[in-house]
Amino acid sequence: MKPILVKNPLEKLPDILKRNIDKNLCVCNEVIKIDVINAIANGAITVEEVRNRTYATGGNGCCTRQVERLIECIHSI
Repeated sequence: MKPILVKNPLEKLPDILKRNIDKNLCVCNEVIKIDVINAIANGAITVEEVRNRTYATGGNGCCTRQVERLIECIHSI
């Protein structure tokens, strides 16, 4: 399956999800939000794929819902 690439992923996000893009989204593994956004924009379409590319959600999983929401917004049609 060919990866789904998204140009300008920030344009697909609501304003609230554009906040703090230079801060940690995943505090357990110190993964900043823009790294997660870029992984999703470059084809990660599941939480597991984001985890494999960035290590986000690999700690206690408290950021999983946020990652799911980013995936939903960025890959929505």
